[in-house]
Amino acid sequence: MKSKLIVLFVSFICLSVSGTLSAKEISVGYKELEKWAFFGKGFVAADSNQEQIVLAELPGSKGVMLVSPVSYPKNIVLSYKIRPLTPESVLVALLSASDKGEKSGITFPNGYDGNMKYLITDIDNYFIAFHNSAHKKTPFIRKYPQELPGKTELVIAESNIMTTEWHDVEVGKQAGRIWLKIDNKTIVEATDKNMINDGHIIFRMRGTKARIGVCLIKDVKIEVHD
Repeated sequence: MKSKLIVLFVSFICLSVSGTLSAKEISVGYKELEKWAFFGKGFVAADSNQEQIVLAELPGSKGVMLVSPVSYPKNIVLSYKIRPLTPESVLVALLSASDKGEKSGITFPNGYDGNMKYLITDIDNYFIAFHNSAHKKTPFIRKYPQELPGKTELVIAESNIMTTEWHDVEVGKQAGRIWLKIDNKTIVEATDKNMINDGHIIFRMRGTKARIGVCLIKDVKIEVHD
């Protein structure tokens, strides 16, 4: 019995080591993040003193976005620190974003202004929204494309918990599961039998009709699993 337990223990350790080796963590510095493709009416700027980026709208914005320059595999965990600087700064992370029906590439029309309609109808993605009480919503996960108005959630939380302070955010998708964590607590999670495969990462922010959105982002890490 003792030798059998030893074998099982060794097997467990090997599997754990193997799982660690199969994961690759990529750190995205603030200077690199500033160079991601920007869309919308606003700006992105690097703050070298605090090693963070400022993402901001201008009046008349329909949303601002940062899009990763490369596509990532379907099993991915994205973690970062974010601080909305106004209560109206609604925050979203998109995973596996690609042109509808394509495996990994993503394109936007000339002059794309960051509007939601294109994301709903023309881009495959998981749309993970949080700090969104200003839009009279709680955190949710949606899968696009959808027929307009595109408001069907895979899952939605009962309440909002984010403030205008710094928060640790983690969004991920792995083995048919998609989730959102805030400050190490799972807020919402869903399953999808027809998981979207590869795609880009998008940071999105939108304010309200009355006030623009502004946020700070830093310490971005992307964990890719085989």
